[in-house]
Amino acid sequence: MIKLYRLTTGEDVIGTPVDEDTTELHQAIKRPFVLIPMQGQPGKPMQIGFHPYIPYTKDEVIKIKKANIVTETNPDNNMKSAYEQNTGSLLTPKKSIIT
Repeated sequence: MIKLYRLTTGEDVIGTPVDEDTTELHQAIKRPFVLIPMQGQPGKPMQIGFHPYIPYTKDEVIKIKKANIVTETNPDNNMKSAYEQNTGSLLTPKKSIIT
């Protein structure tokens, strides 16, 4: 299950929580990405950029102190789909009739 976290630093991080690496003090997150709002072309809506949370590590799971997590939420379907595309996760097709 993909979760969206707001940290005390103001960063929004998206990733998959990993229960077996979680402790009382830390939340383990697999493939965390920071969401960066980016200005689109004039008249177009704001876009969101996905950047690795700690780009210089080879670790796939990062532990974040729970004290630094302000809130944990479920991302909307568009954000979830964009995360899956950026991480190479399996995409879930939308249920629709193909004609």
